[in-house]
Amino acid sequence: MGTGEPPILGPGQSFMTRLRGWVFSAFMLLSALFGQRCTYLRISMLRINLHHNTTSSSFILESYIVEKMHGSTSRSMGHNAWGVFFLKKTSLLLIFAFFHFRLDWLFFWNALYKMDPWLCTSEKISLKGILKYIPGAGWAMGCNSYIFLDRSFETDRTKLDAMLNYYASTGYNYQLLLFPEGTDKCPKATERSNTFARRNGLAQYNYVLHPRTTGFVHIVQNMRKANYIKYLYDVCIGFGDCIVQSETDLVSHGVSPKDVHYQVRKINIDNLPIDDEDLAQWLVDLWKDKEDQLRKFYSMKPDRREFENTRNGHDYEVNETTWLLQLFIIALWIFITFFWVTAFLQNQIMFLFFMFSCLIFGIIQTKYGGVEWLAIKKFNEAYANIEVIPTDSSTAK
Repeated sequence: MGTGEPPILGPGQSFMTRLRGWVFSAFMLLSALFGQRCTYLRISMLRINLHHNTTSSSFILESYIVEKMHGSTSRSMGHNAWGVFFLKKTSLLLIFAFFHFRLDWLFFWNALYKMDPWLCTSEKISLKGILKYIPGAGWAMGCNSYIFLDRSFETDRTKLDAMLNYYASTGYNYQLLLFPEGTDKCPKATERSNTFARRNGLAQYNYVLHPRTTGFVHIVQNMRKANYIKYLYDVCIGFGDCIVQSETDLVSHGVSPKDVHYQVRKINIDNLPIDDEDLAQWLVDLWKDKEDQLRKFYSMKPDRREFENTRNGHDYEVNETTWLLQLFIIALWIFITFFWVTAFLQNQIMFLFFMFSCLIFGIIQTKYGGVEWLAIKKFNEAYANIEVIPTDSSTAK
């Protein structure tokens, strides 16, 4: 743990704090199982963007509830992605961030929303493969075509290629949130990172882990070949009051960081090295800078911690228009969730539909490896644009 880093919170919280965690997790489960039911069986990819936008908007509800129920606030400073992103229809934004705990992506939704709400509807994330098996939530993420990885490049390579080809072939713009370390900064991962550093004569970090360069280089170079990437966004994340290590601590113990800071920096893809080895070294050097940046951040007093704004950057806040839109989205998903829950409890047909849809998703998971691969198969049949489909043990052959 780096000098100045806030404490890691976990067990030992008050009953009311734990109750907030239980209520939050229960509502998120109901929202995933019922609220998004209206989008789950929409496998036809003829309206891809509408499908993804609808599914993604539900995460605005989850990040908002975390913010209000747990008193969490976030500050976003730096460059806005949406201006050039909107004008360039067929391009991918690669957003890569330091991964401190396993729910960083959930809090990042608030940062995206402050920059521009539309960014939340086009966000894609690379996640651990085991998360796709969570009932409801895993299905929702699969419907949104997230990338589930096994953290082994040999088995993940075809998955990455297939999903990235799918993004490019749809003709829509997305941004991919990538965590180059591949795991959260827990004590075990920190020790592995330090062992790797000692074996390779590298500096041992206190605030970040050494990045895994292979996957990053592969993604960037493939997107370059497809002419589907123009900018990368480097995100640095800092916590002012506390650190929550895992989703278990948020759900079971009700703990949550209340002061989260983001610095966002835009990087033109033309400014990155062309050669694979040089590109890998570029990422390594960037992580060295990130270590220094976080050391400076945590050297400040907790109530004065903030990142320096980037040149020509902005300090983003929710304005009246985006606040009203946020309220509308939240009210919509709450209504949909309670509508389906009520229908499930009071209407036999709806109950049977719920059980049937769960069965369908179980079959899809077993036969195709996830709803995202069935979506790619359907898209491939309709447009014949995607040729690479994963054939490892986790997907159908």
